[in-house]
Amino acid sequence: MMQPVDAVSSALERERARRGGTLKPIEILKVAFSAFLSATQSSEGETGASAFASPERQALARGNYAAVDALLFNANYWRAAYEDRIVEACSNPDEARVCLEAVSVWNKNTLRLNHLSPNEVRATFERFCPPFAVNQRRGSQNKARKGKGPLPEFRLALDALAEQGATATSLDGLHRVLAAMEEEAATYEGLAPTGSIDALHVILPAWCLQNRIELVSGSWWDDSLVMGVIIDALARCFRELNFADPICQYFTEACYEALDAYHRDLTSDPSPLGELSVTQLVALVQEARDMQPNFETDGYGRTLPSWLISKEQLIWNVLVCAVYGPTTVRPFLFDSAELMAREGYAGKTDVMTELAQTSFVRYTNDRVASQTAHEYTSFASLPTDLRESSIAYIASIHRKLETLGYEVLPLGSCYPDQQVTAFTASEVECLAILEHRRWLDERRRAGWHYGATKDVENRLSPYLVPWEELPDRAKEWNRSAVRSIPNLLASVNLAVVK
Repeated sequence: MMQPVDAVSSALERERARRGGTLKPIEILKVAFSAFLSATQSSEGETGASAFASPERQALARGNYAAVDALLFNANYWRAAYEDRIVEACSNPDEARVCLEAVSVWNKNTLRLNHLSPNEVRATFERFCPPFAVNQRRGSQNKARKGKGPLPEFRLALDALAEQGATATSLDGLHRVLAAMEEEAATYEGLAPTGSIDALHVILPAWCLQNRIELVSGSWWDDSLVMGVIIDALARCFRELNFADPICQYFTEACYEALDAYHRDLTSDPSPLGELSVTQLVALVQEARDMQPNFETDGYGRTLPSWLISKEQLIWNVLVCAVYGPTTVRPFLFDSAELMAREGYAGKTDVMTELAQTSFVRYTNDRVASQTAHEYTSFASLPTDLRESSIAYIASIHRKLETLGYEVLPLGSCYPDQQVTAFTASEVECLAILEHRRWLDERRRAGWHYGATKDVENRLSPYLVPWEELPDRAKEWNRSAVRSIPNLLASVNLAVVK
């Protein structure tokens, strides 16, 4: 019988060959998990804790691709978290089938990962993991939680069972399960405004402690050889996608560090907190984090199991990075002074000044092109206050970009489709207006006033007017400045990112 690590390695190589040598990061996980499940099915025997198992659980045990898709995006959450409790509450398998079909409603849509773009992968991940969308569909504004989704469908199933004469014992047990689901859903909805990634950062350790959903309870996390193959395959893929080498190296090191730490503390003893609700566990984790502000590197102290921080980091580094790229690795990448040194920033004593000098050359060329006189031939010849003004423009770039929902990151730190190499005409106009407003405020605070002609000594400028009153050539200078931002940042290995 083939060992799981060999099955995973072979499956990845076969799929790479079939695809012409290219696999998406999320497809690496899909192929690897499917191969692992297929290889371990016969040795693990029973597919679930109960004698009856849903079709979804059976398909997952066989390594069915559609079932693995649902697992990776957590579309199977409510089935996975509550299947055993539902089966235990039912008097017979027919009742269990009705209920499990209701909570598996989202599993029926095939996700087809190989057809999704990186943006679509992220959007799908945010839709299901964490499970915010339980009540965010049509009719969800109704306080009785009507609408579409696993919980409303489960409630309808209970009503149908009551009409069909199900026993009081079954109905009582199932309504207790529904109450637990409602409480858990409310916890997720309370975290929804923080955004998917921040919320998952809070929820993931609770899931690890409860250990009910296959996403975190899968035995592949406990197989260091299999995880090593997956980590190496992801790092290779990130390099093929042109992520910077230092970032890929940092990703690899962080993954292996988490893997080693998890296996060092791994225990076969069940978690003493496993029977607590997710709501209770989220509160416990948050309390531990408040007490241990450096929990990312120091762990949770004695309040939670020693393996918890490393397991949640391992799952995060493999799963979340496959969706969002290696810069989302934990510990957080951009807190690393060592990485910034590798990127070359440490050798540049003043990146802001370098950018200001490059921007000044562009500005001078624009003045020449518009046949407008310019007083200074070099950045060094500028008076101190004008040099500072040039640097202030550079310092303001990230704030203007945030207005458009963009940010500045090291070049090669994101998927290619996230990088912005040129702005639209409307974006250029918006940025140009914002820049002129910033410059007006800065000049006025520096003691400058309107004057018909420019007079540096007396701090007068004809351009100290609202945007609408600016001469066309001055408007174009501002547009030219903001158009050049992507290329300007690229000169120091930075990028504008969606």
